[in-house]
Amino acid sequence: MRLKVKLTISYVLLSLLLVVSFFVASNYFLEKKFQTYIMDTQEKKNLNIVNLVSKEFGEKGETPNLKTLESIGDNALSQGLILMVSDAKDKEIICMSTIHSAMCTDMLESMQDHMMSIYPNFDGEYVQKNYDIIKNNKKVGTVTLGFYGPFYYNDDDLTFLSVLNKLLIAISILSLFLAALLGVVMANRISKPIKKVVDKTKDLETGNYSDRLTVVSKTYEMNQLIHSVNSLADALERQLNSKKRMAKDYAHELRTPLAVLQSNLEAMIDGVWEPTTERLESCREEILRLTRMISEIDKIVKIETDNFELHKTKFDLASVAQQVVLNFESDAATKNIEFETNTTPCLLNADKDKVIQVMVNLVTNAVKYTVNGGKIKIMVREVNGKAVLTVTDTGIGISADDLPNIFEYLFRADKSRDRSTGGSGIGLSVVKAIVDAHGGTIVAKSEKNKGSEFIVTFPI
Repeated sequence: MRLKVKLTISYVLLSLLLVVSFFVASNYFLEKKFQTYIMDTQEKKNLNIVNLVSKEFGEKGETPNLKTLESIGDNALSQGLILMVSDAKDKEIICMSTIHSAMCTDMLESMQDHMMSIYPNFDGEYVQKNYDIIKNNKKVGTVTLGFYGPFYYNDDDLTFLSVLNKLLIAISILSLFLAALLGVVMANRISKPIKKVVDKTKDLETGNYSDRLTVVSKTYEMNQLIHSVNSLADALERQLNSKKRMAKDYAHELRTPLAVLQSNLEAMIDGVWEPTTERLESCREEILRLTRMISEIDKIVKIETDNFELHKTKFDLASVAQQVVLNFESDAATKNIEFETNTTPCLLNADKDKVIQVMVNLVTNAVKYTVNGGKIKIMVREVNGKAVLTVTDTGIGISADDLPNIFEYLFRADKSRDRSTGGSGIGLSVVKAIVDAHGGTIVAKSEKNKGSEFIVTFPI
């Protein structure tokens, strides 16, 4: 199932749950409130009848006129009330259930049937309420009203409830429709950039690394995904360019010594040249050159397969750094380069040989690319439980465009094929692989024609 469909269904189901919950809850609470309103209205009817009867009693408690009471009783019957009036001694004055017995019975049965048709399990019954009639702070009589309770819905009440329920249903359906519409819109907004990411990954799978995703999402995680895919495309494109450059460089550099060997051997075989020691030594030099290049290719394979096996021991990083500097003093002296060391004892548990290889590679580059009369500074210190090695030079520096790529294998900031200046592009890749294998970090800072700084951090 597509993400868009899943998101839409999720929105609809969630909205349906909310709408149904709203409908049930609102219907329940509104009906409870309406029932309370009906009972309050019933009480007001009762008090109105009681007030009419009370006015008919004299100030001294004189008995009201029976015709008037019967008229009030008929009015009460029209409202579903059965009137009974007694004097101060509870002697019955009038009882409408006696005067209109059949009418009262039919009325109550009709009301019961009516309520049972609405609520099949309605627990209704005949109810009587007594109200004292007070004149001059003295009870002069009692009004008893009988009615069907606890509440009763007439036709107007039912019409109101019906309209209210229809309104709630209409609001619920509209809410559900709007929620579904919103679900479709949101699903489109979420799934559209994901689809573009999927399409881009398919392009990467086929080897198309040139295009980049330009879609911008308002979702943070989606933007992170888009950025990650673009970064992946950048890395794959750099690797592809590095491999192409590698094939081109090594094809050129393998062809040269092989051509020299072929021409020299053919000349000696054909008798054009004598196989002298000097000529054989020249052939040997070309063979050694080929051997070195194959050795570097072997290093690339190790980097590719992460085949680094560490043999950790405890040693002082500062002492190792000082020893490496001593080994480069003669090379530095030929270029009149000044070495400055600033180290503090730092006991490190790591692969000593590989850490030395890191230092040698960094110092080699520093010496190679620092101009005559320049300066190289080596620092070793412990910071927050980590060993920090810093190699700083005043050399030719690295351009801002090349800086992000210098740890890619076979990358050379100097694009020329002169190995004496450009190098093989292996050294910094090996350095980063060794540092990563130790769980450390390496950061390069550089500015063209002003020098470079490499900061290596190892866990103690």
